[in-house]
Amino acid sequence: MTPFTGTLLQILRGFLLIAWVLMAGFTVFTPDQVDGNLAWTTAVVIAAYTMTFGWRLLTARLGTNRCYLLTEGIAVTNRFARVTDSVAWSDVTGIQQTTVIELYMGAHRIEIHRNQTTKPLTFLAPGVKPQLVKALLTEGHRTGALQ
Repeated sequence: MTPFTGTLLQILRGFLLIAWVLMAGFTVFTPDQVDGNLAWTTAVVIAAYTMTFGWRLLTARLGTNRCYLLTEGIAVTNRFARVTDSVAWSDVTGIQQTTVIELYMGAHRIEIHRNQTTKPLTFLAPGVKPQLVKALLTEGHRTGALQ
C-alpha cells in the first residue's frame, strides 16, 4: 500500500464516521424519517474500524511488514513474514532518507545502498519521528558503515 492509498483510506474512514454522527443526529431529531438507516450505517462503521484495527493487530502479532535491525545487518519482511531483502552492514555504502509529511500522516522512505548490486534495499517507516530511523542511523554509525 502506498502512502497515498493509506491516507485516502484514512480520510474515507473519517468521512464514514462523520456520516454516522450525522445519521445519529437525524435519528434523535427526526426519528420518523430515518427508518432503520442508522442500523446499517452503524454496522458499516463498526465493520470498517474492526477490519482496520484487526488487521493492525494481526500483522503486529505475525511480525509481517517489518524491518529487523540486527547487529549483522538489516532484514525486511513482506506480508507473509518472509524475508524479502537483507543487507549486511559490511556491504552498506550509504543511506538515503526521504521524509514525507502530509496532512494526515508522515513517513520516512529509506534507501540503503550496497556494494554488490545497483538495487538498494528500500522500505517505508511510518510516522513523523519513527524510532527505527534513529536506531538505524545509530547502528550504522556504530558499525562503521556510515560516516
